[in-house]
Amino acid sequence: MIKIIAIDLDGTLFDDKKNISKENKIALKRAKDLGVKIVITTGRPYSGVKPVFDELELNSTSDYVIIYNGAKVFNIGTKEMIFSSSITGKTVKELYYESIRLNVHYHAFRLNEELITKDHNPYTDVEATINHTKDYIYDFTKIKDDEAFIKAMLVDNKENVSRVIRDINPKYKEEFSMVRSSDIFLEFLNKNTNKGMALEALAKHLNVKRDEVMAIGDQDNDKSMILYAGIGVAMENACEEVKKCANFITLDNESSGVAYAINKFVLEEKD
Repeated sequence: MIKIIAIDLDGTLFDDKKNISKENKIALKRAKDLGVKIVITTGRPYSGVKPVFDELELNSTSDYVIIYNGAKVFNIGTKEMIFSSSITGKTVKELYYESIRLNVHYHAFRLNEELITKDHNPYTDVEATINHTKDYIYDFTKIKDDEAFIKAMLVDNKENVSRVIRDINPKYKEEFSMVRSSDIFLEFLNKNTNKGMALEALAKHLNVKRDEVMAIGDQDNDKSMILYAGIGVAMENACEEVKKCANFITLDNESSGVAYAINKFVLEEKD
């Protein structure tokens, strides 16, 4: 019996216009009415996911969320923190210099969820728009070594991000949890942080077994939670690496693939 459904947003629950289909909403409500925990699991900050809580009525003390690709896990109603992680200002500066070497743009999120960037760019606009926030231009050389940050990001067009993954100093792949959350975002988090680890922490907090968890996603940053879950579901529009590690491939995000998976593995087993 599935007790937790962890669901990515972009490319998964959202269609290409960032809307949630009627079919997805109905399936989610039916699952929630059965007592299943619906856990939005995203790389976005709180500001970028709060409208989803309101739309899906996930604002009670029984509701949980995973944000920043696993760097924060908390109860939506009480704000009780289940898990959190950070990286140091020293490493944020190191990655800043690496962004200069690789000739790509750079973002970072402070603990207060403030988005800072070395320059305003088209990718900053994307980040600010989808997350209902604003960016602040900042001199990264002035960051204190002991200041804590949620994550850092190398951002640029699809081709440049692919180049960065190939050409970045290998030590950063070892020292951080490096995940590509979209074609234009390459994120760096605490080494012990990803969606899978966050989902595991939440499942243990709720005394839910691994085989009672389902996870649905489409991008590289969803791979860890799909591998952790008893039922790992990849969207039809998912990248090939995610599809390879999934137990099941559902319909794409334009065809209410989330509802299809919930109907198959959660609701029909109740009918």
